[in-house]
Amino acid sequence: MKRVEFDEQAYAQRSQAGPCFICRMLAGDPEFRHEIIYRDEHHVVFLDRYPTLLGKLLVAPVRHREDVVGDFTDEESAELWQVVHRAGAALKRVVPTERIHIQSLGSKSGNSHVHIHVAALPPGVPYEEQQTAALLWESAGLLEVPAEETARIAGQLRAALSPGEEHPAELLGDKTAPVPTGQSAPTPPRHQEPVDVHLILRRDGAAGPEVLLSRRAGQVYASGLLHLPSGHHDGPHEDVVQALIREAKEETGVGIEPADVRHAVTVHHRNPAGGARIGVFFEVRHWHGEPRIMEPAVCDAMGWYPLADLPSPMVAYCRAGLDAYQAGRPFAVHFQQPGDPIAFDPAADRLRPVLSAGAASGGPEAKVREFTEQAVGRVSAWTDASWARAGSRVWHARDAEDGEWFVKVHQGDRFHGREVTAYRTWVPALGPAAPRLVATDPTLRVVVITAVPGRSLHGAVHPPEEQRRIFHRIGALAAAIHHSAPARPGDGAPTALGKLERHLVGARDHLVPGDEDYIRAMAKRAEQLPALDLVPTHGDFQLRNLRWDQATGSLHVIDFERAEPGPAVRDFVRLSDAWADRPDLYEAVMAGYGRQPSAAEEEHLAVHRVLDAVSGIQYGAANGDPELVERGHRTLAQLRATNRP
Repeated sequence: MKRVEFDEQAYAQRSQAGPCFICRMLAGDPEFRHEIIYRDEHHVVFLDRYPTLLGKLLVAPVRHREDVVGDFTDEESAELWQVVHRAGAALKRVVPTERIHIQSLGSKSGNSHVHIHVAALPPGVPYEEQQTAALLWESAGLLEVPAEETARIAGQLRAALSPGEEHPAELLGDKTAPVPTGQSAPTPPRHQEPVDVHLILRRDGAAGPEVLLSRRAGQVYASGLLHLPSGHHDGPHEDVVQALIREAKEETGVGIEPADVRHAVTVHHRNPAGGARIGVFFEVRHWHGEPRIMEPAVCDAMGWYPLADLPSPMVAYCRAGLDAYQAGRPFAVHFQQPGDPIAFDPAADRLRPVLSAGAASGGPEAKVREFTEQAVGRVSAWTDASWARAGSRVWHARDAEDGEWFVKVHQGDRFHGREVTAYRTWVPALGPAAPRLVATDPTLRVVVITAVPGRSLHGAVHPPEEQRRIFHRIGALAAAIHHSAPARPGDGAPTALGKLERHLVGARDHLVPGDEDYIRAMAKRAEQLPALDLVPTHGDFQLRNLRWDQATGSLHVIDFERAEPGPAVRDFVRLSDAWADRPDLYEAVMAGYGRQPSAAEEEHLAVHRVLDAVSGIQYGAANGDPELVERGHRTLAQLRATNRP
């Protein structure tokens, strides 16, 4: 290493006329890049770009403060000098050191941001060249350190300053003293990167899912940009879930239980200045308390934003995590390049999802993806939209221009055939109330359909008056389905009677006393029922498959895999659970339908409900679906109380 002259005049002019070099470094400005060794919420340690001694460090507060005494409380000052002490101890372990020198310099006219110089005086320096003579450019000259030597020292310092590290010297491969001058340097430690945690606090809004974002403020990285509540993992005393819960409480005031934390995505990130880190994003849908600004010095706004229409300006790193999360991709790389903006810019989007074993970008198998892209073009994002029950395989596909489709793979040929037949025959008569079939492949048993707006009515809560309006529309939609093709004569008893004995075998252990006798009595009555006309029926007409677009007041129906000709009352079997104990909703449906069911239809409806209840209990018990079991019990109890044979 050699010493070179330093252009002090140019440096002084730049310091006085230019921006704060520490704030710009922390903001990721590549022009002010320094080798950051350590950073926590309040402090940063970095290598001096203009060293006079090997490994010379600068320690500074993250917030812009100019008075090393007056701008700090006693506690803040103690914390700052504790970091200075740790930096000096680390430096002493990494480079040959006779004495650690510490100075607080700077000026109100330039370099005003408080920063502490920490330098290691090597052994053997003559007395007259020690102290300030060793630190000043004028007397010592600038030390020109090769890039590989800087990288080696930076790596060892990072290891020595790792939070919670008890014996950093051991990490350096040397359990005794620093390496004397002239001897081989210790083996560099393994590279280490900080870990941070990000909170995707998610709720259901009027227009769909929403996430909580806060706006960074003050002398912090990315000030003025929106970001998820986030923070650093502080060390081995806490795991990442504990870190998330702590940061959530500190930043937003909400309380989170560990059981409510779900991993969303992990991002390996590098900022434009070259600093890298691992970010773990977690989804939380249940919490205690209302989010509010808890740290006004670093956050000046907080609010809920639509996940499907994220606002700007947003930190690119944060946006990358949310984009990967929406695409259902659990791991991604986001390595920015020098000169890239800190704020998200679609023209400089560096998100690169990494495929997971056994999955393809969070989407379906390769053959299904290829078929879909042949039909609709390149898909940029896949989101698993499957129902929680076994065998459901549905994905939401989106292209780069926000075109949307749903891709469904059926469990068997029968389901596939029924859905495709419905889409090709009577479903088009429903117009915009139903999706349109874009493409299908019988070998893959896949359908690609257009997306319809709105949110599922399953579990949705609406005011009573709006409920009645929705159920009136449900009745009108049922009528449109049943009138979408001409009726034809029926042949008597429900076809499900043939499966009754098989379903009873699986359901019997879950029935209450008296249920089986009632079921058999209803089955016997069914044999005497008059035949009803057969019309197109949806077959699974229930709230889960109905979508309500509140903005336009329009209703949409999806999922036709159980569609087949049947009596019209078939579509009221599962829907009747939604109006139980609500005669006003029943009346709203029938008003929308345009007529009341006949006496024969009432009889058929009761029989169909009994058979559906037994089937649901049998299937739910065998497949671990408690909702189906409970719905079956509820139906039988209602019918036994009001409809005895």
